[in-house]
Amino acid sequence: MGRWVEELPFVLWADRTTAKTTIGQTPYYLVFGAESIIPIEVVILMARYQLQTQDNNDRILVEDLDTTYEIRDLSKIRVAAHQQNIAKAYNRNIKIQRFRVGDLVLRKALQNTKDPKDGKLTPK
Repeated sequence: MGRWVEELPFVLWADRTTAKTTIGQTPYYLVFGAESIIPIEVVILMARYQLQTQDNNDRILVEDLDTTYEIRDLSKIRVAAHQQNIAKAYNRNIKIQRFRVGDLVLRKALQNTKDPKDGKLTPK
């Protein structure tokens, strides 16, 4: 059997702490309003973790509280712009067809049709 169960938390952590192009931020930052510290920074005691105190951390979080809402709003704008670009690219290949009375159209032939010989191109 595979080891995917043991690896899954690490994969999810990597996904949640990686910046996405559509939102411009990490999902972790949008939820918690702070950048994440990867577990290896705690084990090896990197400067970013080692030099941080609880009082300093609380002060920075309070100062960044307003910018968190702004960044969330900017992310919403980026998502809307991305969706418009996707819709524009999709609609570029759409061909409009106009039907007139008497045109044959493809329709689904169901089991409960009146005549079993009727096919999918049968007029109504």
